[in-house]
Amino acid sequence: MTTPIAPWSRESFQDTGSRAAMTLIAYADGDVVGPDFTLRGRTPRGVPVDALDLRGHRHTDSPEWVDNWRTGALRNIAAQQGLPELDRLDRAPMCYSVKVELADPPDLTHLQLAWAAAQALAEAGAFAILDCYAFNWYTGAQVAALAPDRPFSVQDEVSLIAETEPSPGFGHPVHTRGMIKFGRPDLIAGVPAERIQETGAILNHLARMQADGHLLVPGQLLRFDDGRRTLTVEPYEPAGDVPDVVLANDGLLLRDR
Repeated sequence: MTTPIAPWSRESFQDTGSRAAMTLIAYADGDVVGPDFTLRGRTPRGVPVDALDLRGHRHTDSPEWVDNWRTGALRNIAAQQGLPELDRLDRAPMCYSVKVELADPPDLTHLQLAWAAAQALAEAGAFAILDCYAFNWYTGAQVAALAPDRPFSVQDEVSLIAETEPSPGFGHPVHTRGMIKFGRPDLIAGVPAERIQETGAILNHLARMQADGHLLVPGQLLRFDDGRRTLTVEPYEPAGDVPDVVLANDGLLLRDR
């Protein structure tokens, strides 16, 4: 008898009515979805199966769409992250899109569902998988090795980016990517170089809170380091000294008081 897979919970969930979305792209050398393809045994009970949109895309049918996810900045990221066989990625004749979108969910089983589909694709032969919102690439072997009953980790779902070049009047942008998976805004702050590490830790903490269902709202004051640092929450609206970091999501700006 197999042990049921525990759902990823949101202990502090507050419904905002926003949409949560997850998109993975899996590249393969051909059609890997056969009659034995199944998600059975990979997900907890109650996953929102109806929200799963799994599609195959042949390069001959949709060349621009298939190439969009493996060229330009995304290919540079693949190289930076050490994804092997980039030439194989370049010539792959097919990819699969794994999409899940639903109203602000009270748990995170939609993420477990998306990763389960990607894992099934990887085990069937997909060799490179892109997490489109966190901008992370994985080998098929890495995704195939994911334990279905692994605990939730926000660091696995959200990227933390610290820009190396400061923006005039703003500082080094430090921001998240991937909070749209939880129906929550991404977070950004501008800080001097000596505060990048500390600010990164704060954003990781706040990302975990939002993943758990907490809300951050404009006008809110957040105190850290035993009250020695206070951040004000504002809408993120790129203009003037606030740089555009091209978030695929709404954002909140955290300013030091």
